[in-house]
Amino acid sequence: MLQDLFAFLVGVLIVDPLQAEMNERLTQIRAPQAVIAEMRSCAEASLPPLANRALAEPGWAIATTLNVWTGRTAPEEVLGGTSAQCDAAIKAARVYLESRGA
Repeated sequence: MLQDLFAFLVGVLIVDPLQAEMNERLTQIRAPQAVIAEMRSCAEASLPPLANRALAEPGWAIATTLNVWTGRTAPEEVLGGTSAQCDAAIKAARVYLESRGA
């Protein structure tokens, strides 16, 4: 039950805002829908590992939440490393973000 609560909070306070930011950035530069969908899947897949980390390291969860909400942390910094799927999605997104100066 506690893990479910942490998963919900991590989803609402960390993953959802990061997903929205990345979606907005990729949409603005007109990245292919496949890249946007990969990032959406990455964000969804990152929830369990991030919730587990938040449960194990509450200080990390608080700091990350504050950094996400103040814009000091880029989505790829938090989502990167949560899974091979995320690493591939972030790599694909970076190609478009860097080539378009976003």
